[in-house]
Order: sequence, then C-alpha cells, then structure tokens
Amino acid sequence: MPAHYFMAIGLTVVFSIGTVALHYEALRFISSIHPRRWSGRANIGVLICAIIAAHCLEGLLFGAGYWIGAEWLGLGHLTGAASAGPLAYIYFGLETFTTQSLGDIFPTGPLRLLASVEPLVGLILIGWSTSFTFILMRRNWRERQGGADRR
Repeated sequence: MPAHYFMAIGLTVVFSIGTVALHYEALRFISSIHPRRWSGRANIGVLICAIIAAHCLEGLLFGAGYWIGAEWLGLGHLTGAASAGPLAYIYFGLETFTTQSLGDIFPTGPLRLLASVEPLVGLILIGWSTSFTFILMRRNWRERQGGADRR
C-alpha cells in the first residue's frame, strides 16, 4: 500500500478522534451551563441551539481535515460543480458530516477514506446528541411536574 494511504488513515483517525473529543467536551459544557432557573422552553431552546452549533463546528473540523489532506498532504482534491476553495471544503465537510452527500462535490485519491468515515462519525454523534437531548428533556419535564415520572 502506498504511503499516501497510510497518511490518509492517520488523517482519518486524527480527525475522527478529534471530532469525538470535541463533541464530548461540547456536551459536557452544555450540561454544565444548562440552567434550571429558566423556563422549560428556554432550556430546550438553548440546548438545541448549542447542539446545532457543536455539530457545525464538528463539520468545520472535518472540512479542515479535507483541506489539510488536499493542500498540505497531497492526498487528492475535491472535484465537482464548485471550485475547491476554502468554502468548498467547509461545504463538503458539513454535507458529509450530516450524511446529506448531494454528490455535487466529491474527493479523489486517498482523501476518499476520510469522506467514507466522516458520515459514520457524524451519524453516531447525531445519535449521541439525540440521546443527550432526551435525557435533559426528561429531567426538565420531571422537575416541572414535581418529580413525577410521566409515561
């Protein structure tokens, strides 16, 4: 296997672990600032906005991974409908993270490995956020009902 593929594996591992770590810290931060003095709607609104911001940052992190892989490491490039400027890397990172993958831009060469793993990471982190939201909403609703478990 050529050295470029080992570099692509390393890039994929680094950005996948970095994104998971970012997500963990974002959820810890959200949990620590989750106010109990606001109304239930405000709590959930802040929670959802913070989670959306975290996911956008995670997509941007992967976009940086594509840029580093293409521009610094020479692992391929983005090709398709748009030019491969900085905005194309951000766009591709966000659309791939959310598993949207329109197909108007796609990577070439060993950079495809990162694009193959990113949707899996994104899907798992979106599921984690869903679980986290459910837990905080359930806790919030229990407190609003005086501790009763509503089923």
